[in-house]
Amino acid sequence: MKKVRLKKKKKLSFKLLFLLLIFIMSLSLTVKKLSSLDINVNDKEYLDYMISTSYKNKNNYSYIVNSILKAFSNIDVNKPITFLTFNNKKNNYNVKKDIEVKEEYKREDDYNSKDYENNTSYIEVKNNIDDPIVYIYNTHQLETYSNEGLINNMVPNVMMAGSLLKEKLSKNKIPTYFEDTNLSDFINKMGLPENELYGGSRVFISNAKENYPSLKYFIDLHRDSVSKEISTINIEGKNYARVLFVLGTTNKNYLENKKMMAKLDSIINEKYPKLSRGIYEVDIDDWGEIYNQDMDKNAILIELGAKDNTMNEVINTIDVLCFALKKYIEEDA
Repeated sequence: MKKVRLKKKKKLSFKLLFLLLIFIMSLSLTVKKLSSLDINVNDKEYLDYMISTSYKNKNNYSYIVNSILKAFSNIDVNKPITFLTFNNKKNNYNVKKDIEVKEEYKREDDYNSKDYENNTSYIEVKNNIDDPIVYIYNTHQLETYSNEGLINNMVPNVMMAGSLLKEKLSKNKIPTYFEDTNLSDFINKMGLPENELYGGSRVFISNAKENYPSLKYFIDLHRDSVSKEISTINIEGKNYARVLFVLGTTNKNYLENKKMMAKLDSIINEKYPKLSRGIYEVDIDDWGEIYNQDMDKNAILIELGAKDNTMNEVINTIDVLCFALKKYIEEDA
């Protein structure tokens, strides 16, 4: 009798395992099919999803189910974002040697918002926060990232990255204001040339300072144009979009700006070696207001990844940036 019961239990276990495998394979094929469809999800909806509580929350799926699902589809049920970025490709980027920053960095002064407006859009962010100390803005608001692996026709941009960093900092008890005003539209209404974007963001900074005297740190978030081999690094099996600090040497706050950038660079690389590409110094004699860094001793410009980085890689680095900024601010208090 015991042998018969044991055989029945084994058969039942085998059937359950078989059904589970069939379910996982079906789910994998369904998600793969969805990845080939053109589903219209706009920037705001995608951003809302990424900053929702579901983004990082763990669920009650078992370790076995999660392992099998990852094996078949690269989907991690503990990371909902992987359902949106289903991709069978596994790219590992390792920086084998240091490359001169001057050879890596490409100036993007030829940025034209009209080149991006058909691909991506401006987003709106809720700034219902009292006494912010960090101000995040994008002089080149519509610089795009790669939409590789996304199951919709949305193209992510640096405004998304900025708003996600704002949310991350706010959740870490660092009150942050994110500038979502349409800079290109503001330039046009002011009657300024299209290449006067830094003049426009300068007005934004001035207004922010006037409206929020509590502000102490000003971050202009961009993305670079270098190759993905340069802009990406793999650390312990995880891909990150590398960062580069850009410093204008002809402004009056040059040394103070550099001090902040150097400290952040050190904090990042100490825990995540070579994730930061260092500081790139730009010397333009007739531009004393370069990058608006003359407006405050804690005004910095960060290149977060480059045009071929995915949002997963950018989000991974946003976590690191939040950690570094939090540590810097705490030590600076």
